[in-house]
Amino acid sequence: MLPQNIEKSISHSWFGQLYLGKSNAVKLTADGIEFSCAKGQFLALYRKPQTAVDKVHISWQQLISPPVFSLSFFGTLLSFQVDGKPQQLAFLSYLAKSKFKQQVEVLWAQAHEQQLCRLITRIEATLANHYLRASLLEKMQLRIAREYKRWFPWCESLCDPLYKSFELSTPTKLALNKLQQFYRWDKVTIKQLREGYIQSQLLKHADFFDHIESNPLTDKQRLACVIDDDNNLLLAGAGTGKTSVMVGRAGYLVESGKAQASEILLLAYGRKAADEMDQRIKDKLGTDDINASTFHRLGLKIIAAVERTAPSLSPWADDEKAKDNWVQQTLAALLEDQDYRQQLFEYFSQFYYVEKSPFDFDSEGEYFEYLNDNDIRTLKAERVKSFGELYIANWLFSNGIEYQYEAKYEHDVSSIDFRQYQPDFYLPEYGVYIEYYGVDEADNTAPYIDNKAYLESMAWKRDLHSNNETACIELFYYQHKKGLLIGELEQALTAFQVKCSPLPDAAILATLHELGRVTELAKLFSQLIGLYKAACVDDRGLERVFDNAADPKQTRKAFELLVPILNRYQQHLSDCGDIDFEDMIGKAISYVQSGQFISPWRYILVDEFQDISEPRARLVRALRDSSSAHSNSKASLFCVGDDWQAIYRFTGADVSLTTKFTEYFGTTAETYLDLTFRFNSSIGEVATQFVTQNPTQLKKDIRSVVQVNQPAVSLIQRGDNDKPTTDNPSPNALEQALTALSARANLDDDDPKRKPTVYLLGRFWFQLPDRNELKLLNSKYPSLTIECQSFHASKGKEADYVVITGMKTGKHGFPSKKVTPALLDAFLPKSEAFEYAEERRLFYVALTRAKHRVYVLADMTDVSPFVVELLQDGYPIVQAEFSTSLVQKLFEQIKCVRCTTGTLKPRTGQFKSFYSCSHFPLCDHKEEGCDRCGSAMTRKRFTGFKVCINDDCSHTIPLCNVCGGDMVLREGTRGEFWGCKNYRGKKSPSCRNAVNKSKVALPS
Repeated sequence: MLPQNIEKSISHSWFGQLYLGKSNAVKLTADGIEFSCAKGQFLALYRKPQTAVDKVHISWQQLISPPVFSLSFFGTLLSFQVDGKPQQLAFLSYLAKSKFKQQVEVLWAQAHEQQLCRLITRIEATLANHYLRASLLEKMQLRIAREYKRWFPWCESLCDPLYKSFELSTPTKLALNKLQQFYRWDKVTIKQLREGYIQSQLLKHADFFDHIESNPLTDKQRLACVIDDDNNLLLAGAGTGKTSVMVGRAGYLVESGKAQASEILLLAYGRKAADEMDQRIKDKLGTDDINASTFHRLGLKIIAAVERTAPSLSPWADDEKAKDNWVQQTLAALLEDQDYRQQLFEYFSQFYYVEKSPFDFDSEGEYFEYLNDNDIRTLKAERVKSFGELYIANWLFSNGIEYQYEAKYEHDVSSIDFRQYQPDFYLPEYGVYIEYYGVDEADNTAPYIDNKAYLESMAWKRDLHSNNETACIELFYYQHKKGLLIGELEQALTAFQVKCSPLPDAAILATLHELGRVTELAKLFSQLIGLYKAACVDDRGLERVFDNAADPKQTRKAFELLVPILNRYQQHLSDCGDIDFEDMIGKAISYVQSGQFISPWRYILVDEFQDISEPRARLVRALRDSSSAHSNSKASLFCVGDDWQAIYRFTGADVSLTTKFTEYFGTTAETYLDLTFRFNSSIGEVATQFVTQNPTQLKKDIRSVVQVNQPAVSLIQRGDNDKPTTDNPSPNALEQALTALSARANLDDDDPKRKPTVYLLGRFWFQLPDRNELKLLNSKYPSLTIECQSFHASKGKEADYVVITGMKTGKHGFPSKKVTPALLDAFLPKSEAFEYAEERRLFYVALTRAKHRVYVLADMTDVSPFVVELLQDGYPIVQAEFSTSLVQKLFEQIKCVRCTTGTLKPRTGQFKSFYSCSHFPLCDHKEEGCDRCGSAMTRKRFTGFKVCINDDCSHTIPLCNVCGGDMVLREGTRGEFWGCKNYRGKKSPSCRNAVNKSKVALPS
């Protein structure tokens, strides 16, 4: 190293001497650089100094980086920065660079080596004691890069043997080596650094993780506790022990000294969940200092802190029924106003249902399913077959015109399938019929309709009315599509002198009350109040909501009805000095974002994150950023969730906040809990395969502690009309399942003294046994403990066995195909593109409540598409645990020939049994069973033939190649022949197709 008393002088160049004199320009000392300049002209050395001069001393510590020598025409320039400002000494010797460059660099380095060593020590200590968070890494890399720029690459020359007399100390060289390593960090190195920290923490706190729960935490659970990035997402599968991690992480933060209890915020959703978490923490950690809070309790705390007084919470916040009643009463009061009543009548008449065009469907059956699942009915509660018919019926009703829907034609005629002609509407007072035809302006029908046959049917009806001199008004789909339908109807009725006598408002209102629609609307509005307030939209945002709605016009019409209720609701809260849950969250967000509340929490833990709504996520993010802005280190966010169990969109929960977590919160460390302690491997295989059909679900490989070799999901195929047999004595599918479970009670459990629990699960509560029925079932099966749960209510719970009911189609089917009202849908998170995404997750939740076995009950003549998927896509389920009827077993072979999606169900008529479409009455197709054994017959085994599905019978008949009807074997003058069953003799229309028996070869 240079001696402390070193002093080197740098002379002027010949030009500098000529201009400034022969005195030395600059002195280099161990302390810094010394030079002279004109009084008040610091560093302005191009000017010739006056009589008065200043002596200037710049210490090496003042220089951010070593001075730089550079040649110019007038001599060498010495450049450096002082206090961030560039400075320059000119006219120095031309040899200054070659003689003094290394000396200057070494002097600067010696002055800064302690600072460098301290920096390296701090970095190493940080890496040893803290997880390398993304924000910490960014800060470190900026500091390292700045330091690297100060030292490299020029300092590489300091290691050259020629300058041993100037060499730096060994600690400095080591520090420079470390600095070089830090500067060259790549992704692999960063991962290794984090892994090193993790392993040291796991080793140091192994005893804590071994004893925090009754069983030691798993490796994945421990990782989730220790990893501590700015944002952390733990994806925890069903039954994988996420609560243990929440408790373990909170305990670890205190145990390791990372945080004080007061610096930890733990958020749970419901009060019950928060109380359970508090008790768990108290039991496991032995402390009352860490408390779980609900989001609403947190909101109250923030508001109280800012406003210096606790806000008054509306009683409705904890009493949804009372709120619903208030909305109902307010709606009733508003209906006293005539203008509001007319708005309401218009809404129910034209905008109550979410309309879809029949041209948007692939089959008539799918269209019928939509009408059926959404229970499309007129104001007279009639089911209709199109929205055009719906609006016609409602207009006739509202205008006091008596009508009959699909009344039989007054003259005895038959269609090709023997049924009496039934026009869409009949006005008995005027003898006028109305037909609504589903064709566009070019006479095109929906793609699944035989256009030629449909147009022939239209022509036949016109001829029929013409020949019988009956009046018929014709209306068309294209008129409805253009909004001209009602106008055309009014004009046509005027021509027939049909008088309109609009019903009194009271009569229409009474009808709406009788149908329950006013009550239903009030309940919808009650829900919408919260969703609207939570959205925090201004007028421009509201317009975007309308524009993006599935049905903008319907959404606007519904919102017009909601606005007066919203205004009265908010006025009521203001008059009472109350706030509601939405105010709690909204005001809390405002106070945090404005800086009026500074978050004291450095660690924020959120449970059940997949159920979070955007406003709650906004509050969490605001708290994180608030704490980070007012502390040296960024606050850590730790969220636990399972996107596979996201089932609460109807409350505002947004699953995309989990699946796209990083987009909302920033760089995130993701960990997984993939070992479930609840369900066995067979249940897990079925449930996982089912839920991951949706490609947007996050990929997880959930393994089960309990491994089994046999399927543990069993399907019971049984219809309401199936009669008990020797092999199948139970009167219904539910008792069949309970009988089986009762027989195997305790076989799957190590504790023979414990009664196994059975959950009866249904998509809707009303599908489950009531209290008295449940009591009887528990009495009948004393070896079991039987409980009822809806799919939603069962989340977070578990039982030994599960019996799943309600697996059917229709209005209350599963998956539920009922369309969400347009206004409600507009204020909910954006729906997912994958069909029935949330309903699919709901089925996953139902399946994974069971530890040992699941029974799925299904009537295959009206079965859920989810069950069909289990059967047809090779899921590992048991299909033959119980015997089943042929109709149940071969349901796919007896699809309705007319609508194609319905299934032929056995029915009992006045005179004999028959099979009719499950979409009845929308699809009125029916067939007789086998002439020999009465079983259903299928068209799917052989082209051109119907075959009895009973293999012991296999009776086969040909189908008419003209009209598609059944052929009947008849005796003629020339022997036996196959004649069409639709032969009507001289009556028209009639199918006269006949084929000699010898020319028909029945398939074997």
